[in-house]
Formats: sequence, structure tokens, C-alpha cells
Amino acid sequence: MQNDPPERNRSGSLRRALGILEALVEPSAEGRLLSLAELAHASGLNKATLLRLSEPLQEAGLVSRDGQGHFGLGVGALRLGEAYLAGVDLRGAARPILEELVAESGETAHLVVFDEPFVVYVDKVDSPSTVRMHSRVGGRMPLYCTAAGKAMLAWLPDDVVDRVMSLPTPARTEHTLTTPAAVRENLEVIRDRGWSMDDVENELDIRCVGAPIFDRSGAVTAACSLSGPDQRITSSRAQELGPRIRAAADAIGRRLGATTH
Repeated sequence: MQNDPPERNRSGSLRRALGILEALVEPSAEGRLLSLAELAHASGLNKATLLRLSEPLQEAGLVSRDGQGHFGLGVGALRLGEAYLAGVDLRGAARPILEELVAESGETAHLVVFDEPFVVYVDKVDSPSTVRMHSRVGGRMPLYCTAAGKAMLAWLPDDVVDRVMSLPTPARTEHTLTTPAAVRENLEVIRDRGWSMDDVENELDIRCVGAPIFDRSGAVTAACSLSGPDQRITSSRAQELGPRIRAAADAIGRRLGATTH
């Protein structure tokens, strides 16, 4: 009788299968399907292994394949995502506060959670303005150059900050802070004043302010931000919105059982 494969082999297969799902996240969010060759390149798998590992994913509805053989995320992935978001009390606690914030400021509010070395958008309340942000729920952005990301990074444990700072920090605009020293100095400023700013560092013509959201244990569990065109959110207006976003973040935290940080 053939022996069962070693545990590490089964674990390795699972990791490679999860890598297929990861490789499909961004293309699927953009409405693109990947050919077999494209998915093999994105996942780092050879075609034979990719086809073998994708079969159970297709059976579970996590991966779909069209008549031309192109791959995308399946409806099963949507069900998992909806189930996760439905169970996140954070969204329910934050939504009315974010809506009030948008009504007062006229800018777009975001709610994010930590997914090292990124933040993931879990909710968004659009500005009533005709000029809106292109961000989307489920999208990921770097920690080091976004207001919400830096708001979290400023209060995350030192070992997490060290890991994030050991990774490349490429310039996304001419204003991006790209050295660990510059980012760490900015984090000190953020901790002192209680809120962060993406000063046109992540996206051209967009300025944002953000603040951390703490849970009942005092750990930073999420962050919220206000974003808009730099013509509307000028540097001086950002100074006015910063304390407002921090007050909103504290209000969300209290709904989650946190005391004032």
C-alpha cells in the first residue's frame, strides 16, 4: 500500500494552491482573466502543477475557468469574502461615524485593516463630489506611503515596523518618503500629534489624513482616513481635518470597547 505523502508535502501543495488564489486577486478585481501562461508566471508554478492544483479550487468554486481556458476568481471566493466582511463588527461600528464624517467634510472616508505589509480597504464612503476616489473595498495599499497605513504603522509593535522597513519602499510620487529613516521620523510626528498625513505620497494630486483605531486591549486594530484632491484638501485644510479624523477614530474605537488612547 502506498504511504501517505509527508505532511510537509501536503502543506507545500496547499501553499502553492493558495498562491494561485493570491495571483488572481488583483486581476479579478480589475475585471481581467489570466491565461494559463500568465497565471503560471504570476504564481511561479509550472503549467502542469498549476493545472493539477487548480482542479480542486475550481470544484470548490474558488477559481473559475472560461471556455478559452482563462482563469479568474470564482463565486466561492465572493461568498467567503462576503462572509468575512459580514462578521467584521468593525464595519458596523464605523459606518455611521464615517458617513457623518463624509457629510461634514465632503471628502471620501476609508476604513482599513492590517495585512502586512499592506492595508486592506474594508469599507468606503464616497464623497458627494463628482470628483471621487478610485479606491475599492478589498484593495490593498502599502503601509509606508498611505495615511491609513502610516497611522497603523506608528502604533504597531517595533518588530512589525522593522519588518516593513526592511522591504523596498519605492517612490509612488515625487513626494514619497523612500528611506527607513525618513519614514521613521514621520512616524514620530504622527505619534506626537495623533494623526497621519499622506502628503501626495501615494497618488498624484491626492492628499489624505488618517488615524489609528484601537481595540479594547489597546492594540491598533484598524485605521480610518479622509481622502480627496489636493486642490480641496490643501496642506492647511489637512491640519484642520487631522484632529477630526482622530476624533472619529477614537469614537469607532469606543464602539469596539476601547478606552481613549
